[in-house]
This record gives sequence, C-alpha cells and structure tokens, in this order.
Amino acid sequence: MSNTCTPDTHKRGDSFDRVGEMPAFFPDGYFVGWEVASQIRTPDGVLVADLECAWLDDVTTRNLRLTKIDTKAWPLGEAKIDVQFKRTSDGFTFSSGTETLWIVGDVTHDD
Repeated sequence: MSNTCTPDTHKRGDSFDRVGEMPAFFPDGYFVGWEVASQIRTPDGVLVADLECAWLDDVTTRNLRLTKIDTKAWPLGEAKIDVQFKRTSDGFTFSSGTETLWIVGDVTHDD
C-alpha cells in the first residue's frame, strides 16, 4: 500500500472505504493464497475497528479495498492503520507501513 506524506482524515459516522494499490514490484497475482487483515487502533494500541479487506480483482491482487460500514462509535483523534499479509502455505507474515488517520467529528449527522 502506498505511504502518504500527509495524514488522512475520516469523519466519524461516515462509512470507511479506502482502496490501496500494491507497489509495482509485486507482480500481478502475487497475493493469491494470502490472507489479508487490517485494523485501526489508537496510538495507545486500543482497537478501534477490524476492517473488511477485499481484493478488487482476486486474480491480479493489485488493488485492496478496506471498509467499515458503521463508524459512529469511533473515538475522535489520532489513530493508526496498517495492513497485514499472511501467506497461507507457510504462515509467513509481513505488514505494510503504519499510517496515521485522524478521526474527526461530522457536522451533518443523525442525532
């Protein structure tokens, strides 16, 4: 997943939906047979959310979508996010870089 220089923001209560592209040095199909997981945590390590992870194309495994429909209970402030990849054949595991996500209040919302 690409590493950005500026922190991303997310409005609490809005559905979380991000797509990341795998770096070009991974050939198409490299992640076939791998499990993918992603979490958002506070800087202190408290779990905010387990994200749904799905490849846009299961054959190329080039673009990964991370989603969470309900974010109403997410705490405001700084959070951390990464993606973990686990090869199912032998358990080899590695993670993306950790990125900062700022969870901010929503102006328009249901009361």
